[in-house]
Amino acid sequence: MMPPVIVLVTYALAVARVTTLITHDEITRPVREALIHRFNPIRRAHRLAVYLLGEPDGDTHGCPWCVSIWVGAVTAPIVWGWGSNPLVLIPMLGLAVSQVTGMIYVHGRQ
Repeated sequence: MMPPVIVLVTYALAVARVTTLITHDEITRPVREALIHRFNPIRRAHRLAVYLLGEPDGDTHGCPWCVSIWVGAVTAPIVWGWGSNPLVLIPMLGLAVSQVTGMIYVHGRQ
């Protein structure tokens, strides 16, 4: 069994990676744009989608700080209950390693 602090750090990195996937990554752009267009900002009632995901033209990204709250809230009960289960831990480790790799890449470019 992994020490709780390791699970917590891995979980935090996984949440950061999923948040980046939702708000910034090119691979999820089609889904993000479809959601933004579905909740058309002109109607103003659904401005929350634009706030979280960004503008339809892609010039303005969503709010990672805000989206991370939702990602964390949805995933916390899963990690709390089954964080040491390989079905949860292995994908979480994969996301965490991806996040660390991205952080190293960005730091190395500066």
